Amino acid sequence: MIYLDILFFTNWMIDYLILVLVKKDFFPGTGNRRVAVGAFLAAGTYLLWFVRAGSAPEAIRGAAAICLVGMILWWTFSVRSLRQFLQAACAALGYTCLMGGACYALRRFPGSTVLPEGWTTAAGCAAVFLFSRSVGKRMKKEAVKQRECTYEVEIRRKDRTVFLQGMYDSGNRLESRWTGEGICVLSLKSAEGLLDEKEKEMLAFLVTQERFPWKIMTENLWSGITPISYSSVGKEDSWMPGITADRIIVKKDGKVLADRKGMLGITARQIFRDAAAAVLLPADIFSIRRG
Repeated sequence: MIYLDILFFTNWMIDYLILVLVKKDFFPGTGNRRVAVGAFLAAGTYLLWFVRAGSAPEAIRGAAAICLVGMILWWTFSVRSLRQFLQAACAALGYTCLMGGACYALRRFPGSTVLPEGWTTAAGCAAVFLFSRSVGKRMKKEAVKQRECTYEVEIRRKDRTVFLQGMYDSGNRLESRWTGEGICVLSLKSAEGLLDEKEKEMLAFLVTQERFPWKIMTENLWSGITPISYSSVGKEDSWMPGITADRIIVKKDGKVLADRKGMLGITARQIFRDAAAAVLLPADIFSIRRG
């Protein structure tokens, strides 16, 4: 025997949790009341589909369910583009699968058969919801921390200027052997705006060399490119080419925090995985200020 009221309430609860999680990820401006109504419609359409479409072919039932869910997602979040709709649909599907897996595991938990029917569904959904909230809070804290360590960097060299995002790292102890000051590190691609064509060609060659080519560089002393020695995990004796910037200006919300002349280490690698930052700032960047 199937109790339709219990079936409706269970589906409403699950749908509401799924829509709340989708809202948190992509549509934070959507009101909770609209999400609750969307979950109500989803539960109601499921009930209608369950009663009316029971004898229909499996393919038709599946297509009808997809269309109904799509229309509810579109209405609930006032979707205005195909990209937003696909984001919402993929997130809803992912959370549905996650909750289904949690419920499946709890149903096979020792002693679950002696507890009230339906507790595994509620417990599984609640566990996924709380887990998601916990992960979301951690990701938010990491994002805030990353924003706090990100600065606006303006680099000037030979009448050329580039504007980049810099990430401060107190563990970056790379220093110039001549001045003892810290060295900013950026990729060759990020530094291209500071270089002329000959410098681009030379640095493109140098960043691929395992050892500093003293013979070639002795013949090109005019280049202003110098070797920077450093040690890293797995490499005790490494090097990268370096150039001198006329000014390195570091700002936060428009306020100048550092303004100095300094060395730039150039590497062939992309320093950061995402595009949030392009320059690795040294530990002492804020301790020396001079224009």
